[in-house]
Amino acid sequence: MRQRLNHPWISLGISGLIRQYVYDPQDRLLDHYDAGTEAEQPSLAVGLPGFVSDFEYGVNRENWVIVLDWDGLRYDAADRKILLRYRETELEIPRQIRPGRLEVEFFRQQFSQIAEYFHSAIPRNQFTAEIMTQSLLLRFLQTPTDKDDAVELLRKRLDGDRRQEKSIQDHCRELGIGRDQIRQRFMARYKITPGEYRIRKRLQRILYLFAYSDLSFKEIAYDTGMRNVTHLNMLLRKYYDKTPRELCREYRSSPK
Repeated sequence: MRQRLNHPWISLGISGLIRQYVYDPQDRLLDHYDAGTEAEQPSLAVGLPGFVSDFEYGVNRENWVIVLDWDGLRYDAADRKILLRYRETELEIPRQIRPGRLEVEFFRQQFSQIAEYFHSAIPRNQFTAEIMTQSLLLRFLQTPTDKDDAVELLRKRLDGDRRQEKSIQDHCRELGIGRDQIRQRFMARYKITPGEYRIRKRLQRILYLFAYSDLSFKEIAYDTGMRNVTHLNMLLRKYYDKTPRELCREYRSSPK
């Protein structure tokens, strides 16, 4: 059977697949499976409008498909990538993943529950089904990384250096990696540079201290690795166009 997709979908294939060839809107082969040459494995996959699936199933077929009424996914034909939009950022996700045995049972239950809710006439259940469907996309963002991967090691070092006592160059030197090269790899994985990542972590920490501590602005500046309140004021002016006192009023009832 040959099927052209008109809407985005998420599918769970468990058993019975004999063959499958998936093509992008330009009729370029994205991936394929043939039972005669490789062992069948369960798969969780996404498809987008214009994709073509040429497939055949046997008698023990078990697969689930959920059609999405959502425009948060798109296909970049130039780079042949599937992108998931989050605010101002687009995150690359794989077209399909191979869940483990325990995951397969979890996803089977999820798809079954979603189907039941979607066919319900109760608005609450239908809303729940939509939220559960979008939550399935989280699995596509969970790409395993080697514990010794340089990008992950740098990220963990930046997290640990809360007061930013060392420069990014210092961390790279201690890890034995080049700053320019790791910057490109960091950006490719997280869609943000190490420097921008540091700034966001600092801003998150500042807002957290505004909301959940009674520290003075001087103490907050020190806790987050800034030399003085003037530096704190400049940072918040740049990213929020507000003073520390103005932001603090939004998060704390009695600013100091």
